[in-house]
Amino acid sequence: MKILKKDYKHGIIELIPENTDDLYGIYRILKPGDKVRASTSRRVRRKDDEGRADTGERVKMTLEVEVEELAFHGFGDNLRFKGTVIDGPDDLISLGSYHTISLSLMEKIRILKTNWAPMEKKVIDDIEKASMLAKIIIVTIEDNSVCVALVTQFSTKIISEFSSAVSGKYMEPQQHSSDMGQFFQDVLQLIQDIVKQHDTKVIILAGPGFTPENFHQFIKSRDQQLFEKISLVHVSTGGRVGLKEVLSTKLPEKIANEQRVAYETRLIDEVLKRLGQDTGNVTYGLDNVKRALDMGAIETLMISDDQISIEDLEKRKTIDEMVDANSKMRGKTVIMSINHESGEQLSKLGGLAALLRYPLPD
Repeated sequence: MKILKKDYKHGIIELIPENTDDLYGIYRILKPGDKVRASTSRRVRRKDDEGRADTGERVKMTLEVEVEELAFHGFGDNLRFKGTVIDGPDDLISLGSYHTISLSLMEKIRILKTNWAPMEKKVIDDIEKASMLAKIIIVTIEDNSVCVALVTQFSTKIISEFSSAVSGKYMEPQQHSSDMGQFFQDVLQLIQDIVKQHDTKVIILAGPGFTPENFHQFIKSRDQQLFEKISLVHVSTGGRVGLKEVLSTKLPEKIANEQRVAYETRLIDEVLKRLGQDTGNVTYGLDNVKRALDMGAIETLMISDDQISIEDLEKRKTIDEMVDANSKMRGKTVIMSINHESGEQLSKLGGLAALLRYPLPD
């Protein structure tokens, strides 16, 4: 998602959804009473057309509506919201009339709220972090040449690109004193430095032939933690051309989403494991989680996203306050989508659970 403007002080955020998850994120935070401005089209009958039988021509325009109803259609990459028009071209539309805006990918939207709740801000922050892809490194390697790039939401930055003089045929990775072994070691050191600097969670290793596979095994024998972050893919060539080939597949976005789902799955599995073992350092349900938070015991707070739009305003206010308090105490907060199994399981536990730093007293 591209965040064009974020001004919570004045209640405004402007953004462009780039994938289905972004649209769903907007759906999660919108509620009746919010004001939304976006491009749309509407059939307009001009005065000189009054005698005609047709319903007028469809005209592109930008409208602002106060949301009353909304619906998300994931398969069609479409978010629809209906409400009364509060701003638009005076010569084409009457204020106070109803209109439905259908928001698609790559279309700008401005959202205005009288108050952004902590949970809503957290959703935006999570989407922004996921879509910025600032934690993904792409390495294309072929024979004795390598290209290493850092992928962000707005750019692809080449960190390093170099070749090494490798004589003779490829030698086994264990022969680190060989030319190829030294080349692999140089690339490994470079990747380790970048991972440390940018706290990288995902690495895509790509290239043609056997060199990427051999380098993959080289990493496994020397840095298991780094090895576990790597996704190995085949492309037809190395260098910048190979980099463009990786980007054209939208693989970085896909991997980032899969990483998020896998992370949430590990969290809910840990919750269920601790509950099954009766360790005492896990809790769920509003009252229990709030008690743990008041005692400063929460390590990771988990909330299913159906709690964002619950009709119980008091409960929603309490959860918002908990998110804010947990942030101030430097605890982690993870809002899980009920579109995935982990979020659905959490919802069945009341929508809230927490991994604790220590067991609570009875």
